Amino acid sequence: MPRLPLTARIPLAVSLLFLVISAALISLALHGVSRQFDRQVANLGQVYLDGLSAAILPSVRTGDREQMVEVLNRALDTHLGVVDRTLAVVTEDHRLLAHVARYPEVEPVPLASFAEASGTLVSPRSEGVWTWRLLDDQRPALGTLVANLDVSDFLRQREELALELGLVGLAISLIGAVLCYGMARRLQRPIISLTEALRAGPEDRLRTMRVDTTDPELRELLSAYNWMAESVVQREALTERNARIEREAVLGRMSAALAHEVRNPLGGLRTAVQTLRQFGERADVRAESLGFIERGVEALQAVVDASLRTFRPGIAQLHEADIADIRLMVGAQASRGGVRVELHCEGMHEQRLALPAGAVRQVLLNLVLNAIQASPPGELVLVFARARRDALTLHVADSGTGLPPAARRALTGGPTDGDGMGLGIVADLIKTMQGRLRVTRTAKGTRISVRLPGGPREEAS
Repeated sequence: MPRLPLTARIPLAVSLLFLVISAALISLALHGVSRQFDRQVANLGQVYLDGLSAAILPSVRTGDREQMVEVLNRALDTHLGVVDRTLAVVTEDHRLLAHVARYPEVEPVPLASFAEASGTLVSPRSEGVWTWRLLDDQRPALGTLVANLDVSDFLRQREELALELGLVGLAISLIGAVLCYGMARRLQRPIISLTEALRAGPEDRLRTMRVDTTDPELRELLSAYNWMAESVVQREALTERNARIEREAVLGRMSAALAHEVRNPLGGLRTAVQTLRQFGERADVRAESLGFIERGVEALQAVVDASLRTFRPGIAQLHEADIADIRLMVGAQASRGGVRVELHCEGMHEQRLALPAGAVRQVLLNLVLNAIQASPPGELVLVFARARRDALTLHVADSGTGLPPAARRALTGGPTDGDGMGLGIVADLIKTMQGRLRVTRTAKGTRISVRLPGGPREEAS
């Protein structure tokens, strides 16, 4: 069974408490009415016996039973306001000395109940009351005068009064409980409205509430909620604005990176096309150039795929030819700058390495292009690729004046401008492949070393 909310349990508890208090008050009232009735009946019986005892006491003293019965019969025949049904005189040892009855008795005289000198006993069975007292308080031996009085009217009036009191009390209790419930709900109305506002679905925005209460505590609570709601709305707006700005920045950087990465293979393809135009009649030149063009197209495809989905390592394994292509891809830039490029590969041979070919080629290409730009005309850029059992090490050494601050920030993963876009991509790719990068200043220039975990991969037989 689901539990009722607190906003419903509190009014119900208040109403239940009011009903319990009302029931207790009604019970006390009924008990008071019953006690008052018992006192009235007792007083009535004692008054009746006072007059009768004065008339029968002389015959009791003389021991004349006939005179006793005659007095009792006269008392039965004469009654005002109260009907006496049984009259008797009981000795000290609880024996009947004289006894008369208006009609056959409903119940016998309760001789064992007359232990006290005087008293009253209500008998619901006969709708009567037994009342008794000593004939002479100074001489108990004279006996006790007993009378059974018809109090059915009194009993009926008491029952009707008790019923009326109970019904009126119940009606007042129910009305009071309803009023208590409504008053508690009214007092809780601001809390209920606040709860409903806080329970609003995720598609609804928080809204402020009107503060129209005179209670200082509720006013302070609603004011605090309004402040919180306004703060949340402002924070959500700021978050959406920051997300939009960040999305636009990411798209801009992605576009710049894509243009940068596409431009480099295109330069190599242009060199290959120029080579075919000049030396296309040679079969070895055609084969080498066409192979380079094919790998260049694959590199472009890899760049496009990387822009559409997260890079998945291991799709294309690294081969020695992927490293050798770097010399052709940077040939045009090196010729324009008057810089020579030497590339040396060790430990690769015909094996493929457990490294993504596209990513490694992008790293090495950007480092070599950066070295060509940093080297003055006539200088040499040395490129070493050394494969070991557990890693591939790349070294690019130039004869420049050192890395500019923007380039150094890009290699360490910091913010980049347009000139450092390629080195920023280098840092991201090395981090993706869990590699390490180190920049060393040499006597002639700068050497950048990259270590990528992943050794030669055994070919399936």
